[in-house]
Amino acid sequence: GIVRNRAKIDATIGNAAAFLAIRAAYGSFATYLDEQVPGPPAFLPDDAVAADVPATTPASDALSADLKRRGFKFVGSTIVYALMQSIGLVDDHLPGCFRYARRRVVTR
Repeated sequence: GIVRNRAKIDATIGNAAAFLAIRAAYGSFATYLDEQVPGPPAFLPDDAVAADVPATTPASDALSADLKRRGFKFVGSTIVYALMQSIGLVDDHLPGCFRYARRRVVTR
């Protein structure tokens, strides 16, 4: 956990400063992300299964590298891909998921 990990506590403080720097440079973190990951959300193919959901992608690799270049810590490609999933930059809903039927009507 973070409570007993000094590196993670320091990283949280540093990441907040890096976040504010991005917000100052781009007007918002969302604008920064739109420039880093342009276009509508990426979708899995209609016949995808759980094994097809990637842990990382070239886009998450690139975003992770840019965040690290800007001073972020603990932002590897896997956690960045999870962020991309959670905020809708990619859509990995599978056919059995209740969100799957509505996934293609959402656009950025």
